[in-house]
Amino acid sequence: MRWHGVFRRWVLARHYRFAREALVPHFFDALTAYALELARLGLPHAKEAVAALRELRTLPLPSFTGEAEDIFFSIQAQLAEHWGEEVAGAVRRGLSRNDLDLTVFRAYLRDRTLALMGDLLRLRRAILGLAARVEGVPVVLHTHHRPAQPSTLDHYLLGVESLLSRDTARLFRALSNVNRSPLGASALAGCPYPVDRRRLAALLGFEAPVENTLDAVASGDYALELASALQALGASLSRLLTDLLFWAGRGAFQVGEGLSQGSSFMPQKRNPVVLEHARIYAGRLMGGQETLVLLNHNTPFTDLNDHSTGVLEPLDGLLEVGEAALELTRAALEEGAFVPEALMEELSPEVLASEAVDLLVRKGVPLLEAYRRVRGALPGLRPELLGVEREELIAWMSLEGFLARREVLGGVGPKARAQAREEARGRLKGHTQALAALRAKVRLARRWLQHLKPEEGQKGAEEKGQVEGQEDQEKPPG
Repeated sequence: MRWHGVFRRWVLARHYRFAREALVPHFFDALTAYALELARLGLPHAKEAVAALRELRTLPLPSFTGEAEDIFFSIQAQLAEHWGEEVAGAVRRGLSRNDLDLTVFRAYLRDRTLALMGDLLRLRRAILGLAARVEGVPVVLHTHHRPAQPSTLDHYLLGVESLLSRDTARLFRALSNVNRSPLGASALAGCPYPVDRRRLAALLGFEAPVENTLDAVASGDYALELASALQALGASLSRLLTDLLFWAGRGAFQVGEGLSQGSSFMPQKRNPVVLEHARIYAGRLMGGQETLVLLNHNTPFTDLNDHSTGVLEPLDGLLEVGEAALELTRAALEEGAFVPEALMEELSPEVLASEAVDLLVRKGVPLLEAYRRVRGALPGLRPELLGVEREELIAWMSLEGFLARREVLGGVGPKARAQAREEARGRLKGHTQALAALRAKVRLARRWLQHLKPEEGQKGAEEKGQVEGQEDQEKPPG
């Protein structure tokens, strides 16, 4: 067939190129799993198709020539040429590109999301390591862009890690919906052969099948949910990077030499460009969800076109910029250094004014009156205007005293911070174990696909996986 040049350039060649670069292993996984299931049902030539697919996946597929419109038909052409049309046709029984493509897309997004989550966990681990190294280092934090109250760097970093732990949880929830198999749904009404869709899902390392066969090939909410989780992560990273840039501009955070650039005109300058580029990537991460929403908007539920390649490339781009933002941020923290003196330049009696109010209230002064007295004693908090002894005020207003009085859950007190560090380590350990378990399940499924014999059923597959995958087993989430 002679394709129109415009259609060939902007649709067929582009999609073929992306699939050949990124999706070929997933196509072979899905086709092999389906052929194994047909062989279990005893369909003719399905066993030969399993062997053919396992051999063909070791060989390079041709580039786009126009003879085959997509990767699926390219694989079909290779099977037919080298193993015969009956073998090539065997794997197509009851199979549609609808359920095949969506299975491949979900598997690819699952693997990319698992990789990104590994980067996120490494950033959280770096933040906790940095928090331990700067434990107790004081810093004046801002509200409304003005100096507000003192805190400590580890208290700040523990707050950031807590936010990123919720981003991790959001990605786990999104991944749970991505990680479901459409295979066996066929075009939309279900496969005409009695395939076990739960077995197909297990063979590919998915959590479960998408139960309704129309929903399996038509829904796009899994893409929206993943984009939403990535958007939230982008916002979290952007806020951290904005603070780091603020401190870098004041000399309170120094970026590593290999992550900064000089000026083309001003020889005295070293610019913290790694933070700027990381924030650009975080901004791009935040802007991606709109594309996915628009692709779903006004699309009939029975039309999957906008939910196939239309969402895959934008999501792939989001996952890439997400990895970039995470890695650059981690490098900036690991190679950078805080300057304690610069962090405390704004420490003044005014920053501790709320403590003076509390002192007067503890001495029996009504709160509103105490507030008025402190306002009237500024700047400097003159003791004679507060009605207290100078020595008593100085003792009460010490930074050590400020921290010690804040031993509430999550507070800046030393004991509260130590408790928060332990809880953060526990959260990170649990998320690390959960991610390792998901990765192990996918690795184990790929072993099944490579070594499972066509006549073996699900029980045999599980037993084989337990034996062959013992070294891959991770401890379950704590």
